[in-house]
Amino acid sequence: ATLLLVLLSSAACGEDTGTASDIQSETTTDAKLEPITARGVAAVVRDALGAERISAYSGSGEDDLVGATVRLGHGRDVVIVMVQTEGEAPVVDCDDLAATATGAHSCTVAQDGTILAAGTGEAFSDSNSRGSTVRAQSVNPETGRVVLAVYETYASRPALDAETLAEIVSDPDLAAMTDPSTNEAGADITMERAGG
Repeated sequence: ATLLLVLLSSAACGEDTGTASDIQSETTTDAKLEPITARGVAAVVRDALGAERISAYSGSGEDDLVGATVRLGHGRDVVIVMVQTEGEAPVVDCDDLAATATGAHSCTVAQDGTILAAGTGEAFSDSNSRGSTVRAQSVNPETGRVVLAVYETYASRPALDAETLAEIVSDPDLAAMTDPSTNEAGADITMERAGG
């Protein structure tokens, strides 16, 4: 997936601090799980950022990814959060990320093996000459859980930081198989057509 490669090629690693909070909760392991939906992803993002900051939602994805794009305020700034639903984890440690890095800022590995990387970079939209991106990803090679987030701003100063995105991708409800309540929480979200 293109988004996955963009995020992975943008992350570099530091020392192993064990600070990722990506451990699945014990309550969800006993519950009946279901595939996460775009509305489920949108609900997690809404809970993290606050509904008042979001002006529109749309679903996004590819064959092996499901996610949501949220538009912030009334501008062009967007947050895209994707959950990998098929395939293996693309990296096994911070060294894998460092081998392809082009300017990332941090990478840590938690005790459960989850790799949490975050950083900033150039905007990816051709029409965005003065803005930037903030990225985060959570990858667990043991479980195969992969969650990616990118925020693109057209402003010279981002309204969201890497720590905020790291908290979102670390949410245990963002997984290929999730508790039904995650998807139900997004039932009230109106999703626009992608690009609309």
